[in-house]
Amino acid sequence: MATVDLTELRVYQLAMRVGSDVWSIVDGWPWFSKQALGLQWVRAADSIAANISEGYGRFSFKENARFCYYARGSLRETETWLAKSFERALVPPPFDLDLPMKLDALRRQLDNYIHSLGRSSASTLSEDPPHDGSSFIELPSLEEFLAQFDSSAS
Repeated sequence: MATVDLTELRVYQLAMRVGSDVWSIVDGWPWFSKQALGLQWVRAADSIAANISEGYGRFSFKENARFCYYARGSLRETETWLAKSFERALVPPPFDLDLPMKLDALRRQLDNYIHSLGRSSASTLSEDPPHDGSSFIELPSLEEFLAQFDSSAS
């Protein structure tokens, strides 16, 4: 296996996409909604990719995993802000359907990525399934996953 560049990691790509989606949603809100809820939601969503990136740049799998746990916490916070946005009727279509699915897929990808850390040789990182018989959820490529939400493909 070759070393994977951060920008090639599906988990990082999807985290970046989620951050962009949240930004797009919040950008259209009225001032009060942006200040009361939007700012915290954008920060939480952007923190997912930022923590994955920071962990990736660390010197050990243990440190990388620690930052991925922070990313998972930010993902859960992002889900909370999404729920609050739903309650306040602030999430427009098509985000109301695809963002919850993206967050669920991101959570699964992040859990799999954390599980894989340290299981490969010290010079590589992998999003491939572990070879030790433990469970692994097979995920589609980012392009396949996002294609289901592409309204221009219809």
